[in-house]
Amino acid sequence: MGVLVLISPSPRVAVVYPIPFGEKGIFGGGERYAFELARALARRTPTRFVSFGSEARRTDEGPLEISIHRTLRHIRKERINPFNLTFLADLKSADVIHCGVWNTLATDLSVLLAKVTGRKVFVTDVGGGASFTLVRWLPIERWVNRFLFIAEQGSGHLLNRRDRWSILYAGIDIDRFRPADGARREGVLFVGRLLPHKGVDVLIQAVDPGVPLRIVGRRYHDEYFALLQRLAEGKDVTFVTDATDDQIVDFYRTAAVSVLPSVNRTVYGDYTPLPELLGFTAMEAMACGTPVVVSRVGGMSEVVDDGVTGYLVPPSDPEKLRDRLRLLLGDPELARRMGGAARRRIEDLFTWDRVAQRCLEAYAL
Repeated sequence: MGVLVLISPSPRVAVVYPIPFGEKGIFGGGERYAFELARALARRTPTRFVSFGSEARRTDEGPLEISIHRTLRHIRKERINPFNLTFLADLKSADVIHCGVWNTLATDLSVLLAKVTGRKVFVTDVGGGASFTLVRWLPIERWVNRFLFIAEQGSGHLLNRRDRWSILYAGIDIDRFRPADGARREGVLFVGRLLPHKGVDVLIQAVDPGVPLRIVGRRYHDEYFALLQRLAEGKDVTFVTDATDDQIVDFYRTAAVSVLPSVNRTVYGDYTPLPELLGFTAMEAMACGTPVVVSRVGGMSEVVDDGVTGYLVPPSDPEKLRDRLRLLLGDPELARRMGGAARRRIEDLFTWDRVAQRCLEAYAL
């Protein structure tokens, strides 16, 4: 029988994510979300970020404790499913266990520990998941106190638990991502991984010849990158595949419009039901006072107020995208008003401080 643990106004929190974010990890939206959430929580309550890596290490980043456990093996060779039971020791001192992704062994074991010891346990699903978990044998979801989703659109696979949903959204560092006074704005910007589901091919087709288009992102798919280069022939397209974080901020601040053209059906015919959850790069651009044009996929309609902070367009529709780009590029005053409204929307809803506050309110339920 579990021991009842009362949650104090300043609970001790352990944020569990199976893949580390940072120098020794990988760089993606899910990893960034879990780590930034832990940092924001640590500014309000004692918090430890618990993850896995090639080497065990313990460090502090400001008030945040970071505990990385050495991966003994990856179950079924899936990187999102590392195995080492030592991470459970880090959870025993926590009042609240907050797991960052559903359908992984790390989350299953965290929920089991919480069940046995009477701790509260919460799950935020950033997407992905492993092929081997315990949910096929055990009622793991029944033992989760609350599911704290990033967006309404990302929660469809747990509709039967809607009574235990809270929506957290995501946060942007509005001190780092902010407009630059007097910056000259021109051209179109894309920031993101150069993968087929990002729809960059649609964007290149949509941009008129002579309009500067800067495409910023890492190469992950050689065939797709070659396709993008072919589509860019005869147009004013610049590829930046090695941009620093500071350069990316400058690109946001000097673009007339930023685009996130993600698609459900890629140019190769592959189908992705949720190509974007909230779209971090669109939110970063908005924080920099840049209007955005984004595909109406995933949770993008929860971020972009159509016609106010930017535009929502159908995915895989270069003509509609071209129409909206022409509208913003041809009317600098409209773009300026939308950019200002975009910045205010981020300040009102999408800061990490607000996300952390929503977390603490959910923990107390």
